[in-house]
Amino acid sequence: MNLNRNELVVMWSLLFIPLGAIVGALSGFFGIGGGVIIVPVLLFSGYSAAEAVATSLLFVVGTSLSGAKKHTSLGNVSWSTGITVGLAGAVTAQLSSRLVLSISGTYDWLLNLFYLAILSYFAVTLLKKTSKPQKPKKSSLLAALVIGMMAGLLSALLGIGGGFIIVPLLVSWLGFSTHRGVGTSLAAVLFISLGGLVGYLPSLSLDYVTPLALVVGAFIGAPLGASLTNRYHDKEISTRLAWLYVAVIVSIALDLGAALYAPLAYVSLAILLAFLVGIGLDFRRRIVNQNHFS
Repeated sequence: MNLNRNELVVMWSLLFIPLGAIVGALSGFFGIGGGVIIVPVLLFSGYSAAEAVATSLLFVVGTSLSGAKKHTSLGNVSWSTGITVGLAGAVTAQLSSRLVLSISGTYDWLLNLFYLAILSYFAVTLLKKTSKPQKPKKSSLLAALVIGMMAGLLSALLGIGGGFIIVPLLVSWLGFSTHRGVGTSLAAVLFISLGGLVGYLPSLSLDYVTPLALVVGAFIGAPLGASLTNRYHDKEISTRLAWLYVAVIVSIALDLGAALYAPLAYVSLAILLAFLVGIGLDFRRRIVNQNHFS
């Protein structure tokens, strides 16, 4: 049977449904939008920086919506804080989306370097703070606004929902438990990712088959990941989130090296795949072992 180019594109895009489900499970578990995994995969697939970021944000809307809904039923969401962080982030996301559109295709490597620096900082921060919870700041409203503005800038700049910065800051600045930080982060990420999309969609012509496939997967995986948080202690979730950042840091570094030695791009994807397999096995052990509950 001979397939035309459009049919092949559709079939390839449908393969993103299981990817969306897997990353959606990570999203619901860690409180991140999932762009931290999706963007490198899309860039490897040939998307430009702006296309990858915009497609990722569409996916993040799906993961955050389904994940926040499940976490709300688990009692893990502070909607007042989530809305404050989210609206502040939605505003600043408009600024960074315009920056990405202006440099896409010319200075994409700058985004990778910035991504690397930010992830490195928060990986170290999470590993240090898993056993040393900090006292919350006096002004929770001001802290929430600052967290939202920072997350919004990084969201549209890097194609992520901002959850990777929101979770550790909710824990360290506002004294949230990791479980509550994860749920509240997803609520905030929903508003931030929508704000970032507003800045992109009028300027880009996207193929919506791939984002739709990713979102379908997200609605399958995100509620499962959210439910799994009940089988882990706060410290365990923070430690695993830090190791996710480490995996992505190594992957990005290899991507940068691929400019000099192309096969490193495949090693980069292998690193992300290894983490996904590892965390998948970890989830399976907790599901099987009924004694693991936080």
